[in-house]
Amino acid sequence: MTERAQFVFRRAANAAIRWILLPMFALLISAGRAASGQALPAAEAAPISTGFSVPHVAGSLQYGISASESLYWGYYQPQGAESSTNLTGDLAFISNSKRDPFSMVFAGGRSWSTSGQPSFGFVNLGLSQVVNVGRWSLVGSDSISYLPGTATTGLSGVAGVGDLGVTPVQVGADTGQGVLTNYSTRVNNTSSGSIQRALTGRTSLNGFASYGILRFVGSGVDAGLESNSVSGGGGLSHQFDARNSLGGNFAYSSYTFVGATYGVAAPSFTSQTASGFYTHQFTRKLGISLSAGPQWTNVDSTISTQSVSVYVDASASYAGRFSHASIVYVRGTNSGFGVAGGSLSDSVTFTTSKTFAVVWNCSVYTAYSRTSGLATTGVNPASFDTFVGGGQVSRAIMRNLSSYASYTLEHQSNSNTAAAVDAFSGLSQVVGFGLTYFPTSIHLGRQ
Repeated sequence: MTERAQFVFRRAANAAIRWILLPMFALLISAGRAASGQALPAAEAAPISTGFSVPHVAGSLQYGISASESLYWGYYQPQGAESSTNLTGDLAFISNSKRDPFSMVFAGGRSWSTSGQPSFGFVNLGLSQVVNVGRWSLVGSDSISYLPGTATTGLSGVAGVGDLGVTPVQVGADTGQGVLTNYSTRVNNTSSGSIQRALTGRTSLNGFASYGILRFVGSGVDAGLESNSVSGGGGLSHQFDARNSLGGNFAYSSYTFVGATYGVAAPSFTSQTASGFYTHQFTRKLGISLSAGPQWTNVDSTISTQSVSVYVDASASYAGRFSHASIVYVRGTNSGFGVAGGSLSDSVTFTTSKTFAVVWNCSVYTAYSRTSGLATTGVNPASFDTFVGGGQVSRAIMRNLSSYASYTLEHQSNSNTAAAVDAFSGLSQVVGFGLTYFPTSIHLGRQ
């Protein structure tokens, strides 16, 4: 083992003792004290925890705290492993109102580098409020993230912090796995609203609108293409029975780039999409959804460029008591993830999670996307092939405390880097291990 590797290993071991073993001893001591006192009634006993999960019962508040260590290869370029110590908090809440429910999901924390690389904070927050008035139903939502790079795995979007297998916050159109960047801190916010009016018992008219921004905190090599997006549209849906629904939508989206473009062509562009959708529930646990149609894109360059492509958003999902899985395919235009001045992406994402023998949980995430820059007169667009794959194994140590180990691989190749900003190229690996404290749900309001 080289001196550099020995140094990294010692730093990682010291950090593990400081941030993982000591909190575990404190929790074990507190558990021992609690055991010597009054025991909880059996009816109030919490299920054995294998990590944080979002609540599914109205009036529930759940939180979790994780302390972990991450080892990186390939992302920061130098040979050998780079390490960091992480502290993460997760919080999820569903209000007790059946008529006008409110929900919130939060994941955030801090990563301290122990190898001289940048330390960073990260936040992912999603809010949603439903209001029902007679035959009208209104939904307002907002999603904001503060991340050191393109979101990858887990609820937080940061690999190695222990939340792989937890569904991430998703507000607005699903664009699949984004193009990976080098270290470049950004803020992404999307606010959206929808309204639905029941025309009959099974037929409804709907409208929707959203506004999004992407901003980069750094400058120079730590920056990217900043953008604003506005979308709106409406449609009609009909529920034939408890298992089948059919309808159609029309959407209009406008994308504008602001600030420096770093020599990359980034003209404004618009997309119009006419799509039909169909949903079918095979069983209570298994269902599919398909939306597809033509998409017209107009790039506002020196000479306007128009193109027609096929828009698709198809998914299948399974949700059981101890396992869940989903596969999603998305094809459509997007802002370019801060790397390209608008792009057309094909993305496939598969996620699954299963609990074994009560105390074990295994989660897997894989995503592949092919992203091509929009055609602009006189410019050869960039294209990207992106793969992200990760797995996590968790085991309960005691009722509210679990440990985990995870592995994430990220690979991206691209062509014509001159038409892109701060795009990652190559292979990166992340190994994470740590502890998660996830106590019993707190019930709020009348049950």
